[in-house]
Amino acid sequence: MTIEGTDKLLNVLGKIPKSFLKQAKSVIDINARVLQRYVKTEKLTGGTTPGRLKVRSGRLRASVISLKTEAKEDRVEGGISFGTVYARVHVGPKGQSTLITPKKGKYLTIPFPATMTKAGVARGPARSEQWGDTFVRKSKAGNLIIFGKKRIMKGKKEGDLRKQIVPLFLLVKSVKVKARVHPEDLISWIAPKIKESFSSRKFEVV
Repeated sequence: MTIEGTDKLLNVLGKIPKSFLKQAKSVIDINARVLQRYVKTEKLTGGTTPGRLKVRSGRLRASVISLKTEAKEDRVEGGISFGTVYARVHVGPKGQSTLITPKKGKYLTIPFPATMTKAGVARGPARSEQWGDTFVRKSKAGNLIIFGKKRIMKGKKEGDLRKQIVPLFLLVKSVKVKARVHPEDLISWIAPKIKESFSSRKFEVV
């Protein structure tokens, strides 16, 4: 049967037995949790690639949750959600890039390795006392860099400054961040699994 027009389509969907929608809800609910695990383990674990984002603080990965699946009169709704504000920067269609500018002051401070943990998270802001007395110099390439001495944070010499002067932060007026997790890739991955779930399951229509 060929259906033409939105009104006719909605009329047919409205006749779907509630028992079928309830069972379909179970299928979508299960696959939403499968997709949630996939995003956490394959898209937000490991090194950064064009389609994957390296874990730093772990907040973004922890925020990925499966939404409550709901069976309505003519459809079943479900999926996953990224629960952090900055997810919109890292999650988006291929080619998306977001321009980041400072909210306060003239520059963003991009940390150098000397200021970061093993996970790649800055140990503190540029104005933190742990860097001791700092100063700004322009590199040969014309970049502004904050230099300073790291403060010893543990042990008998806690609070003392180290002798070596190291680059701490790069000052830039803006940066562009590319989206690494693409919704179209997630849909392409989960769609065959949803289809298989429906085709392999015996539905009881009451």
